[in-house]
Amino acid sequence: MDIVTSMTASKDAGSMNPLQVLSVIRSASSALFAQATLHAQLAQVEWKEEKQRLSKMLIFTLIGFACFLCLLFFIGAFVLTLSWDTKFRIPVFLLLIFGYFLALTWAAFKVYALAEQGNNSFAGTRAEIEADIALLKSVL
Repeated sequence: MDIVTSMTASKDAGSMNPLQVLSVIRSASSALFAQATLHAQLAQVEWKEEKQRLSKMLIFTLIGFACFLCLLFFIGAFVLTLSWDTKFRIPVFLLLIFGYFLALTWAAFKVYALAEQGNNSFAGTRAEIEADIALLKSVL
């Protein structure tokens, strides 16, 4: 009888007692569990995307490093060919050096673009959790 009286008294005063909070939590537990499950699924999807982005960054970094090593090798070979007196070796080495330099620049830009996408990692999950927290704050 005291419980019923305290519940009605607290409704009049505009505050909630612990039993009311417990009943609200119990009634909302299935919805909160479903929402948490959806957040977990969204986080799994975004983690897969993040792993793909990181693996692409690794691949393009390795390509860039390989091109950098080749660039160094052919610059050294080019310096050697300057001492040889042939007609076609210098233009060929210049084209090789230029080609590897372009590949190195392309790989660097790709790695930079992928690194910039890292700022958006888990953006959907963060937005959903922030919206849920705001909703819970407005209800409670």
